Amino acid sequence: MQVFLGGTSGKSTWRKDIAIPLLETAGIGYFNPQLGEGEWTAAHQQKEAEAKAQADVWLFVISEATRGVASLVEAAYRIGTGGPIVLVLRNIGEDDLFDGAILDEQERKDLNRGRAYLREVAEQKGVTVLEDIAEATKAAIDVVIGKWIAQANGKVD
Repeated sequence: MQVFLGGTSGKSTWRKDIAIPLLETAGIGYFNPQLGEGEWTAAHQQKEAEAKAQADVWLFVISEATRGVASLVEAAYRIGTGGPIVLVLRNIGEDDLFDGAILDEQERKDLNRGRAYLREVAEQKGVTVLEDIAEATKAAIDVVIGKWIAQANGKVD
C-alpha cells in the first residue's frame, strides 16, 4: 500500500515534517518525489510516473507556496481519471512571499483563480479538499486502509 506525495516542492518541508511521520506511524508506504535543487533527471520522471501508477492514493498539496501550475494540472488529471486523491488546496494571500517578494495583485489573482477552478472540479467529483496537511494525510491513510480492507475481503477495485 502506498501514497504518492505530490504537489508543492521546492524548499517546502510538508512531506518530511508532517506527512511522512504520520504515514510511517500508520505503517503505510509512500513515494516522495521531492529532490534537491539540480538533482532532477529524466530517470526521475520515469520513476515518478511508475510511483503514480502504483499508488493507492495521491496526497496532493497545493499550498500558498505553490507558484507554478504543474501541480494543479497533475491534480486535475488525477481527478479526471477518477483515481483516488486527497487534495490540500490553499490560496495565495496578499502577504505570501515567493523568493522574498510579494506577487503583484494580478498574478496572485490568476493563481488563485486556478485554485478556485480546481477546487470546483474536485468538489463536483466528490474529492476530499482540505487546507490542513495533517488532516489530509490522515484522510489518505483512511483511503489506503479502506482499500486494504476491501482487498482482504475479496472486493478488489
